[in-house]
Amino acid sequence: MLRALVDRGLTVVPQVGVAGYRVDLGVLHDAVPGRFLCGIECDGVAYHASDTARDRDRLRQQVLEDRGWTIHRVWSTDWFKDRAGQIERLLALIAADTAGAGTAAASTAEPDAAAGTAESETARAEAAALGGMPPYVRPAVVPYTFAAGEERYADDDLLAAPAERLRDAVRDVVIAEAPVHDDDLVARVAGMWGTRVGSRIEARIRDAAAAAERAGAVRRRGAFWWGPADAVAVRSRTGTRIPAERIAPEEYQEAVRLVLAGGHALPREQLVTEVRALLGFARTGPALEDAIGGAIDALLAGGELGEAAAGIRKR
Repeated sequence: MLRALVDRGLTVVPQVGVAGYRVDLGVLHDAVPGRFLCGIECDGVAYHASDTARDRDRLRQQVLEDRGWTIHRVWSTDWFKDRAGQIERLLALIAADTAGAGTAAASTAEPDAAAGTAESETARAEAAALGGMPPYVRPAVVPYTFAAGEERYADDDLLAAPAERLRDAVRDVVIAEAPVHDDDLVARVAGMWGTRVGSRIEARIRDAAAAAERAGAVRRRGAFWWGPADAVAVRSRTGTRIPAERIAPEEYQEAVRLVLAGGHALPREQLVTEVRALLGFARTGPALEDAIGGAIDALLAGGELGEAAAGIRKR
């Protein structure tokens, strides 16, 4: 659907969210750069089966509508039966939105003062906390890059390798992948010699890592190895098979900061989901949820984040 709309000349952003409500597609206003004209939701049959999901979506959608958004829905059954017809319907709706909006942005409408239900009051409170802020758009991150040089020394025996060569291998892995888990460091260095990790191989690599640390080339903090600098980049683990427990707490915290960098407030559940997505995981298992939750709690305890009715946000 996104490609079909883009091919028709529209500027469309996937997964746009405000106050924890994520719109599948946001259509940008051509006349007002950076502002959204409307949102498109793509709903399946499961939507009808969950009263809780419908209630939650009504509340979140009220936040957007109170801020001037128009939400269009495309049902999966209609899409599969008649894609071309659904695209034409959307184009007509978007054209009508454009004609009616003029140069007004979808984000700037005032809340409806006449609405008196508790649902509307909650939605208006969240919208007021967000002010005229542009909707949340998931930031981009770099992919995780493994250290180069796999099987570089495959013709040599790691146990007989010069100590300096092993120290250099440790340094190269740490510089490329820091913060890198201790077990991953061992595996990566062993891979340079094309050998499996046994007890003697592991002991030799750990000795080399300790020597590199004494020389000031690398630093160890808990179970993770760092280069000379403390800077940490948020990296996507898509396709790497790196488990949640092998990501440093500092990187989890940096991912939380990155999600909230624009000043948005997100409910904890949504914040966990966004951090998980940045890190490249398809689902939130117990270990990943605990790690992300721990990062959020640490930043809350340290005063970097605050929590209110609208959600968690940077102070």
